[in-house]
Amino acid sequence: MLECTVSSANLWKRLVDCINGLVNEANIDCSPGGLSIQAMDTSHVALVHLLLRGDGFASYQCERNDMIGLNLASLAKVLKVVDGADTLTMRRAAGTDTLILSTENRNRSKACEYQLKLMTLDTDAMGIPEMEYRSNVVLSSAEFAKIARDMAVFGDTITVDIDQSGVKFSCSGDVGEAVAFLRSATAADALRSQSKKSVKPEIKPELKGESGTVKPEPRGDDEEDDAPIASKFKAETETPSVGVEINLEEPVTLSFALRFMNIFAKGASLSDRVTLNFAPDSPCMIEYEIEKLGYLRYYLAPKVDEGEK
Repeated sequence: MLECTVSSANLWKRLVDCINGLVNEANIDCSPGGLSIQAMDTSHVALVHLLLRGDGFASYQCERNDMIGLNLASLAKVLKVVDGADTLTMRRAAGTDTLILSTENRNRSKACEYQLKLMTLDTDAMGIPEMEYRSNVVLSSAEFAKIARDMAVFGDTITVDIDQSGVKFSCSGDVGEAVAFLRSATAADALRSQSKKSVKPEIKPELKGESGTVKPEPRGDDEEDDAPIASKFKAETETPSVGVEINLEEPVTLSFALRFMNIFAKGASLSDRVTLNFAPDSPCMIEYEIEKLGYLRYYLAPKVDEGEK
C-alpha cells in the first residue's frame, strides 16, 4: 500500500508539468524511503530523474516496494481540476489497478476524490550516467529559463561556453544570432570595483555673488528632473546581479538541442536556483533542488558536428 500527502497540490502540478513535457508515460518507483521516477524520451537523447524522500512529505506510508505505471498526460488533466492550495493525498491499495487522489481545502469544508487507472509499462531500468562533472554553473532558474526561451527565437541549437570569467550562451540561425554572457560573481564584483575607482567626482562651476565673493552654484530641488532622460531610465531599470557561481577545472564548450533546454527550464517553478553540470563530450546534468524533499535532474546528450563523427 502507498499513501502520501502534500500540503499543497501545486507541488504535484509542477512536478508533472516538468516531466510530462519530456515523456508521456512513466513508472513511479515506490519504496519505504520515498518515490522516484526515471524515464527517457523517445529519441533516447534526454533522461529525467525525480527523487522525493518520504520524510519530506506531510505524511508518507509505503509498506513494500511497488511500481505504479502512469499516463502523465492523464494525471496532468486530473490535477488541472484540483485547486493548487488544497492538500493532496495519493493512495494505491495493494493489488488494485487505480490510483486514488483525494483533496481537501484549507478550511476543510470541501473534499474531493478522483480515480486514475494505472498502466503496466514494460520499461527497462534506466542507467543514470555516473559522471564526474568538473565544470558547473549555479544561477537563477528564472534567468536560465529566459535565456533558453530567448535563444529559441534564433535557432534550435544552444552552445554553452564556460571559463573562469563567466558562461556564454549563444545561438544562430536564419533570423540571426543571439549571445548572452553571464559573468561569474567574482568577475562581476571585480568589474564593479574597478568601475567605482574610475569614477571621478563632478566639479560644479562657481558663481560670483553681488559682493564679488565666490559661492557655489545653488542646487535646486528639481535638479534631478533636469538629468538626461537616458540616464534616468538606466537608473530606474537597473537590476541586481544575477549571481552566477562557477566552479571550473577546465573550460568547456558544448552544444545542445534547445527544445530540451526549454523543457528543462520548467524546473524554475520548483527552485529559485539551478545547477548546470558539464563535462567534455558527455551528457550535461541540469539539477533543481526541491527544498526538504528531493531533487529533479535532467540529463541531455550534446550535439556532435558531422565533421567530428
